[in-house]
Amino acid sequence: MPNHNHSTISVFAPSLFITVTIEANEEGDDDIHIHPGGQGLWVARALQRLGEKPVIVGPAGGEAGRALVALVPAWGIDLNPITTKGPSPTYVHDRRNADRREVARSPLPVLDRHELDDLYGKILEKASATGMCVVTGKSEGDSLPVDFYERLAADLDALGIQVVGDLHGRELDSFLSGGPITTLKVSDEDLVEDGLLDPAASIRARVEAAERLQERGARSVVISGADGGTVGRFHSQSLTARLPKLQAVDHRGSGDAMTAALAHALRHGMQPKETLVLACAAGAANVTRHGLANPPPELVEELSKQVEVEDVAVGA
Repeated sequence: MPNHNHSTISVFAPSLFITVTIEANEEGDDDIHIHPGGQGLWVARALQRLGEKPVIVGPAGGEAGRALVALVPAWGIDLNPITTKGPSPTYVHDRRNADRREVARSPLPVLDRHELDDLYGKILEKASATGMCVVTGKSEGDSLPVDFYERLAADLDALGIQVVGDLHGRELDSFLSGGPITTLKVSDEDLVEDGLLDPAASIRARVEAAERLQERGARSVVISGADGGTVGRFHSQSLTARLPKLQAVDHRGSGDAMTAALAHALRHGMQPKETLVLACAAGAANVTRHGLANPPPELVEELSKQVEVEDVAVGA
């Protein structure tokens, strides 16, 4: 089917939010920001900043859902929601004292079987139109059945869709039970939480963890490190990447920026080292800003010159 809206990459976002952030301006007055949010939305925002035309598929309902539909296009992102009876969630964060403190959060809607069918059909439709799909995980409290990921993996594979996954835990296990992931991005903290990596793991141990994920169906694996070190395993090639540590305004969203960069690199056929450089630069550029997954392209380009990539020697 023709791609009428010229979207280049589809994004599956099972959890979409309205976010309200309270900050203090230079005069000391309250400065209130209202934005769409959620992992899939932040990945899509970074994709747009990198020059892609993302289309998001996710649930939206109630007043917050109508706000999502109104706000997302302002970022140059196409939102194709399925309408839910339950309202979309909203959370309120207070950052007037620099630290982020959650003030309020409404629950995520529970999708009925018709809404689940609509969500499933819509993501297959958009993934088929673009040829590439970024798959993100569930937020805490999301009732989406975990086997949704297994079915989705099998059908995306049957349709020949390239998949970039930002997944771990049960969602990752379920997806890999159904089909392959072209490129998997996962943090070392997530792998530690899943019991797949020791907190003090060496570079070699991280490469071995990536190799085990490849054996399960992730063709290329990028493991981001909390210490700024990143490991990439592209087919049989193992790489490490590092760049100067920048002063972080907010770490949140840097992993989503990396995921977006990996999808952009895959779509444009970049080589492994070029791919890893772009992902690290995008993640680093994001931590310098208050906005989540909003890496300035010019800064990404400059930081790319600072990323040091090395091959991991066999047996190292």
